[in-house]
Amino acid sequence: MTKGYRPNVGMMIINAEGKVWMGIRSKSEGQPYRMQMPQGGIDKGETPKDAVYREMWEETGLHPQDVKLLATARKWYKYDLPETVRRRRSIRGQRQKWFLFLLTADESKFNLKSDVYQEFVDYQWVDLEQVASLVIPFKQEVYHQVISDFAPVINLLNKGD
Repeated sequence: MTKGYRPNVGMMIINAEGKVWMGIRSKSEGQPYRMQMPQGGIDKGETPKDAVYREMWEETGLHPQDVKLLATARKWYKYDLPETVRRRRSIRGQRQKWFLFLLTADESKFNLKSDVYQEFVDYQWVDLEQVASLVIPFKQEVYHQVISDFAPVINLLNKGD
């Protein structure tokens, strides 16, 4: 583990049209950059794959049978949290493993209230090219890297139509 970086997973969920699921964060009314892809910490004893499925359920209500794993990022990405959002001084930022999923279930399977803490209040399907511009600036570089990692897989999927 990279010292000072909390282990974390992120997921890009796409639909059959290749659009990306972007959640509108709770308690972000009136703020810019209200959207992000689902992500969350890896609990002690969890593998990244275990964590991504747990986080998927907590944040979107989806289960493993509702999606198909298409790709895993080649490497771990990290970003620094701004001083104003650091909760503990020992945590400098997030170290993330990203996963790409295709939604195979009906969209009605989404349940943003599946967990006690509701991460998102709503969502939108967004073109891949728009994704990074919609997130808070300190996460944008990681989003660009994840998009670069996953774009070839998404483009192949779209050519299959």
